[in-house]
Amino acid sequence: MSMRTALLIGVTVVLLCGCVRKEILDDINIESAVGFDEAGKEKIRGTIVIPVYKRGETANKTLTTVSSTAKDVLEELQYKTSEPLVSGSIEIALYGKQLAKQGIFPFIDQFSRDASIGTRLYLAVVDGTAKHLLEGNYGRQGNGIYLSNLLKQNIERRDLPKTNLHLFLKTYYADGKDPFLPYIRRVGEDVQVIGVVLFRGDRVVDTIGQSDMFYFKIVADGYSEGTHTVRLNNKKYVSIKNISTKRTISFSGPKTRPHIHVHIALEGIVREYKHGPFTSAVRRSVEKTFEQQIRSQTEALLRRFQEKQIDPIGFGDLAASRYRQFRHRDFYKHYSQLPIRITADVTIRNTGIIE
Repeated sequence: MSMRTALLIGVTVVLLCGCVRKEILDDINIESAVGFDEAGKEKIRGTIVIPVYKRGETANKTLTTVSSTAKDVLEELQYKTSEPLVSGSIEIALYGKQLAKQGIFPFIDQFSRDASIGTRLYLAVVDGTAKHLLEGNYGRQGNGIYLSNLLKQNIERRDLPKTNLHLFLKTYYADGKDPFLPYIRRVGEDVQVIGVVLFRGDRVVDTIGQSDMFYFKIVADGYSEGTHTVRLNNKKYVSIKNISTKRTISFSGPKTRPHIHVHIALEGIVREYKHGPFTSAVRRSVEKTFEQQIRSQTEALLRRFQEKQIDPIGFGDLAASRYRQFRHRDFYKHYSQLPIRITADVTIRNTGIIE
């Protein structure tokens, strides 16, 4: 390598390093959570959480302001802090229910345009206000991480379908599917997942409660490691763990008025049964009861979606991949009258290590 080449490389490296913006953690405020609420007269209240690290735990500092747009909210919050606010570590964005009924896309679009924010950012709607929820103190790692972990474990092990910023935007822009988000509530000093909110476009139009979340997930997403309690006759019940599901959706008939068939295959293991020996006859009875519950509850949910003209399952997208020259407009013109049939196949693989 010649001296001239080496000198050119050295100068280039120095210039490139000078272009990198350096941030020292002690000299910035890192946002871990952000919330937006309706504040009356076309005003928006924005709240952010800044973790304050102490020995052994993390405290939470909240800042709030009211402005006309989401962008102005975050900019005006800079006036309330002595160090720059940095948004690259936001774990979750919350939206008060009243705001969500009016439309939340303007408050989500800004995140999609910020290269420092990952598309796996969690979003959720709050029963009440985002400000009230974010002002609590949850866990030892700060509110942002606590709320993010709350949604993550409910997606992986409980009844929340997969959801994040990327999935919301993908569904929002799709012609054949409507978005949904987790629905959470502050209860004392805790936060609970209480359901799923359903959108038409970017506005909340319906809510699924805890009792229907299991049936919504098996048709909208699926389980790889879930649990569920099956209610039997005579006030008996059986708890099933390690639930895995597979959803198959097929179409028949004309593309403008297709017949839709949804088949759910479910496998699981009995975790608890307190009503005598779990015999083969009991197992078959549990399987049939569970199949009937899946059919009836899921059919009721899908009819409800049809009545409200929303498609969180994405039947329109799936139909478009099955039919040539498919037009979403024609499909949804008849969507509320489309026949949808549910079938289920439940298999209890075994009843535990003792048996």
